[in-house]
Amino acid sequence: MTREQLKDQCEAEFENIQAVLEELRAVVRPGKTDYTVAELAATATFLHNAYNGVENILKRILYYKNVKLRTDATWHKDLLKQAADIGLISNNLHATLSDYLSFRHFFVHAYSFTLIWEELKPLSDRIDETMAEFKAAVISYIGNA
Repeated sequence: MTREQLKDQCEAEFENIQAVLEELRAVVRPGKTDYTVAELAATATFLHNAYNGVENILKRILYYKNVKLRTDATWHKDLLKQAADIGLISNNLHATLSDYLSFRHFFVHAYSFTLIWEELKPLSDRIDETMAEFKAAVISYIGNA
């Protein structure tokens, strides 16, 4: 894979993440606190989708850098750590993305009717900022790769 191909693949993922964030904004309204189960499920799905996009990008970059990806039960956590270890993401961004990873794990194993807005709200509130920071880190890293 060339650097240009990597850039194109990452840009396609960022476009998908942007589409997910637009759908999230259609569900989550500022000041609203009373969400239906369906709205909470949609919110959780969009947060999960956005984090999946992050993982897709990290996998592509690590593959490009010939970093061996683990395949055991902790590979999601290891992927994020590897990204921090090679300087792709900062320690602060690693910590923030770890919150989304924890949510991802919860979401995969939970029932939608158990979702609670107060637990989704912090993730929803900072998703735009987090994705912008992640995109800037990726662009910078690929530019220096």
